[in-house]
Amino acid sequence: MALIGAPLLTLLLPLAGAPATADAPVARAAEASAKIHSTDGVLTKGCPGHRYRYAVDVPAGDSWSLELHLVNRKGRTVAFDYQVGGGDPTQGKARLQFCSLDMKPGRYQVRAELIWSHYSDEQTLWAKPRTIHLRRP
Repeated sequence: MALIGAPLLTLLLPLAGAPATADAPVARAAEASAKIHSTDGVLTKGCPGHRYRYAVDVPAGDSWSLELHLVNRKGRTVAFDYQVGGGDPTQGKARLQFCSLDMKPGRYQVRAELIWSHYSDEQTLWAKPRTIHLRRP
């Protein structure tokens, strides 16, 4: 009996020491970042909008989009812009379009949400918001 049990035990030992697939560590989602910069502005006549700069960093090959919101003190989006990976560079300048007649002077926040796909997983990240002041000329 000892002769039959010994070979069987040596066959089972390597399997017992191997980690199960359920216990294998889960790969961390790829890291990405988004930064925005905007300065105070003047509400001039017409619809000139407001300039901002952005920078997006996502892993190579990942698709991405960046949604920018100009938000008033009541938390409502009053202007919106959109950048898309593949069509727009990962760094650049753009404008949040709005008409000054519809805007009141005061404090606003520029908020940006980065959405990117790493393989089949969609990830979301909010950039640090910027507070700006818009005033009349």
